[in-house]
Amino acid sequence: MKKIIFAIVALTLVPTASFAQKIQVGAAKVDVTPLPSQLVNKTDTIIGSICVRAIYMTDGKNPAVLVSVDGDMRQAEEAIELSSRSTGCPVDNYIICGTHSHSPSTGGIGNGHPSPQELQDALVKAVDLAKKNVAPARVGFGTTQIDLNVNRDLYTANKGWSQEANWEGVSDKTLAVLTFMGEDDVPIAVMMNYGMHPVNYFISGVVSPDFPGVASDYVENLFGGKTVALFSQAASGDQNPKLAYTSIFREGQVKGVLPSANRNEPNASGKSDNVPRQPSFTSSEIPAERLPAHREVIRRKMDYVNMLGLMIGNNAVRTMLYDTRYETNPSIWAGRTVVTCPGRERIDKNGRENYDPGYTDGPDVKIGVGLLRIGNIALPSVSGEIYTEVGMRIKAESPSSKTMVLSLANGPYESGYIYSDNASHHLTFQVIGSRLKPGYAEDGIVGATLKLWAESWK
Repeated sequence: MKKIIFAIVALTLVPTASFAQKIQVGAAKVDVTPLPSQLVNKTDTIIGSICVRAIYMTDGKNPAVLVSVDGDMRQAEEAIELSSRSTGCPVDNYIICGTHSHSPSTGGIGNGHPSPQELQDALVKAVDLAKKNVAPARVGFGTTQIDLNVNRDLYTANKGWSQEANWEGVSDKTLAVLTFMGEDDVPIAVMMNYGMHPVNYFISGVVSPDFPGVASDYVENLFGGKTVALFSQAASGDQNPKLAYTSIFREGQVKGVLPSANRNEPNASGKSDNVPRQPSFTSSEIPAERLPAHREVIRRKMDYVNMLGLMIGNNAVRTMLYDTRYETNPSIWAGRTVVTCPGRERIDKNGRENYDPGYTDGPDVKIGVGLLRIGNIALPSVSGEIYTEVGMRIKAESPSSKTMVLSLANGPYESGYIYSDNASHHLTFQVIGSRLKPGYAEDGIVGATLKLWAESWK
């Protein structure tokens, strides 16, 4: 009988000891969806909610913050400074990621509502609330494969270089999931990570978080609103949804709703060529006679966006529940550095792609590189849109098998697209528009990430 009593006492003591060691995690989201009265055109519409989501964590000594913004936050550094003063979390311990929705506001990307000030205020509020909500948690990392994206750098003999589905191009199908599980076995917070541009509602008169918002809503609703689900872009500079910009989403659309590249206009030298001109990035009101057809296209897009988001959200939940191991007392470390690369300036700035615009030497380009380490989980971050091969190389050379690459994180945003060394000859709009000279950024980013990892264990 004494042995039985002793066993019961021992079992009750173990959770108490581990409880004291557990990482503390809190999460919150703030809705910044514009009002219908703030829409630019009468035929514009709002689908879904635009949100700022935040995770605050601490190991008892070192705090860190993860933030996901529907769209982008180009003034992230200022927002980090403000939030840091409120929370006491060091600025280097913040990672702010944009989901990169191409339809996050009433005036297109970066314009209208929510304004930069509204996003900044929401970020500070979300992080403050997340800190107030901290509770003991376990942390885990898992991955799965979902085939939703496709390389978008395509070369064909008759058209040259264009932004279209390249079925044979490099594409990373990995969905990575970072989960903070509460003591009630309900996730406190989740960070989903997948490389795919949310371009489905681009310049269509729709304000929407696109598929990242659908994925986040799915996870949050599944757990009864107790979970905050963030989405971040992996290496997506050369990745689109498989069916983006295909004919099934173009029927019935009118001029000005989606950009159409004109390949017959004269270029800067006065010659007619196969060079698409830069498109207009503003939507216009839909004429009444075209409105039914336009709405049908939007309905098709919405079905596709919902499918993408549900696939990501559902696979994330399956991964966190069945394919993830959790630990209770990981150490937290965060650091940042800047990689400086030689820059270039375009001579001809009128064309979009499929030509060499010529370059002159330009100012050096700064790329922010960071690392958040949670135990043996690595979250390297890059302040730009990196190509898939850059992200895959970071993961391949990372000492940790649990590595989630976060792009479009913090700042500075000086480079434009960060193409891989192997893609430096592509005459796509991403590569020819980049301010980076070939041959420097990829090595610099990977090297900086490895140095931060080594430093995190000192």
